[in-house]
Amino acid sequence: MTHIILPILGLAFLVLTILLILNRFFINLREPKINAVKTKIDDFLTTLVFSSYDDTELASEIENFKKEIPFDKRWCKKIVLNKIIFLKRNLKGDIVKISHFIYEQFDLFNYSISLLKSKKKYLNCLGMYHLKALEYHKGKNYVTPFLNHKNRILNSSAYLTIISLEPENLGLLYNYQKPIYLAGEINIMNIVHQKKPPVPSNLKDWIHSPNPSVVRLGIKLMAFYNYTNENQSIAAHLKSDDEKIRFAVIGAIRQLFLFDTEKNLIELFSSETKTNQIEILKTLAVIGGEDAEEFINSLLKESIDSDIKLRAVKSLSKMNSTYIENIIGNHEIIKMIQHVKIPSI
Repeated sequence: MTHIILPILGLAFLVLTILLILNRFFINLREPKINAVKTKIDDFLTTLVFSSYDDTELASEIENFKKEIPFDKRWCKKIVLNKIIFLKRNLKGDIVKISHFIYEQFDLFNYSISLLKSKKKYLNCLGMYHLKALEYHKGKNYVTPFLNHKNRILNSSAYLTIISLEPENLGLLYNYQKPIYLAGEINIMNIVHQKKPPVPSNLKDWIHSPNPSVVRLGIKLMAFYNYTNENQSIAAHLKSDDEKIRFAVIGAIRQLFLFDTEKNLIELFSSETKTNQIEILKTLAVIGGEDAEEFINSLLKESIDSDIKLRAVKSLSKMNSTYIENIIGNHEIIKMIQHVKIPSI
């Protein structure tokens, strides 16, 4: 049996090696051509964007240019599309209007739609990315069906795309039933910071959602919008079983200046995770009074993690620089105090 299997394996290995070598050969053969086309596209689109052509002239220039490049090839369409997105992101003024016109004249909207209609999920996400990156509102209706998709990645991507295209629909997220991971949360907050949509009319309901991700995001949005109508409800979530919700609450307390939660934070400290303890110390530095000063001072006398200790020194210094001058501590604490006063030390 071995004398049959070994030659077959050897032959398979040889064939695979040959295929890899041929693949590399053809890639090297095509690379100069692709690079030449890419340079041509870069130069053309950059010139086009800064030109004074009217719409008719722009359309004519684009039609003529399409004949100069292998535009029927998918790789060529990708290069054109990526360059349009690059220009849209890096230039100001009327670039949005011009980028949409170029996008349409190259018939790339239909290309993006074909990706959305594909059975391959990664192509669906790519199509949504095109619409989002170009802020192409006409594509919204093609994304909407994905809001109810069973696949978490497609579902999440659809919500992000719709919110990016129409920030005023931020309230849609209240109905989101799946977990929102850190990357998604960061993307949502980036959209909010950049586009500053109006406060969702249902925001007060978010912190009562059965979805912890929506609760956490709702708390962050309340802090962003300085939404003080639900201060008590926000503070009540300090008792949440979800560590990330508590973290969001501690940050919101700092941003909303909820001074009456000082005692709650001090009581919570000992049972919290290291990350949340550091966040509590940051918040006490903003809303804390004499009780917080005494608490942090006593904390510095304990044997605690060095990161927490440094944060405690920073917070106490921010609260009362005179107070910290009179602290008598060990060598480590003295060095930390000096570092806070002169960061280069």
